[in-house]
Amino acid sequence: MKDTIKTYKGYEIHPLIYPRGARDGVAVRAADAGYEASVRIRRAVPEGEEAAGDSRVFRVTQPQAFENGGQARRACLTHAEKLIDGEIDGQTVADL
Repeated sequence: MKDTIKTYKGYEIHPLIYPRGARDGVAVRAADAGYEASVRIRRAVPEGEEAAGDSRVFRVTQPQAFENGGQARRACLTHAEKLIDGEIDGQTVADL
């Protein structure tokens, strides 16, 4: 089965979900601590070609942990779309 990659306005969006508090290889139980999220964005490549371009990772900031992976994933997608649309000051993907 092929993984489906979310695309938006010519960019690929890759949600990165991880247990809150995971640092320096120390294991943390996500059920106890919740989740944090970042999103990797790069230019989409035409079907059949290999990805070879630059990408950039942006952290999804939130005061509390996300309660579950689905909530964190949805926040990643929303954050990525706002970045691509230029709605977040100081962060851009225009040079990718």
